[in-house]
Amino acid sequence: MSVAKVSAEFLKAMEEFDATVGTELKPRLREMIRLRSSHINGCTFSVRLHSEQLAAMGERPELIAALARPVAQMRPELVSDGDRAALRFAEILTDYPRGLEPAARDDAGQYFNRRQLGAIVETAALVNAWNRVTRGME
Repeated sequence: MSVAKVSAEFLKAMEEFDATVGTELKPRLREMIRLRSSHINGCTFSVRLHSEQLAAMGERPELIAALARPVAQMRPELVSDGDRAALRFAEILTDYPRGLEPAARDDAGQYFNRRQLGAIVETAALVNAWNRVTRGME
């Protein structure tokens, strides 16, 4: 079996970039987006990483487990309407073959300003890149 090895320089650049992405969002929401996108991408390493991050932030196990399912199936009391809209927008950005649903962006726009919407896009894009790097090296 072939194994891919990504250069240390590339990984360092990703890590440095990652530290600057999505800072317009609360850390909790940023990790929720990362975990939800990692579930969609099937990246078990990232699922474990972001689940542990949320647990370290004090998040309830019910919420962490619920992020494995589409936001539309989550119990309403687990997340705010704004978090739900952000997660739905991130789902659309992650599940690219479906294409962007402007309604998802518009719904998130009711709770987040333009910079915060951009932070959702950044966070989803970078976690998707990480998921591809990680899965490519498995």
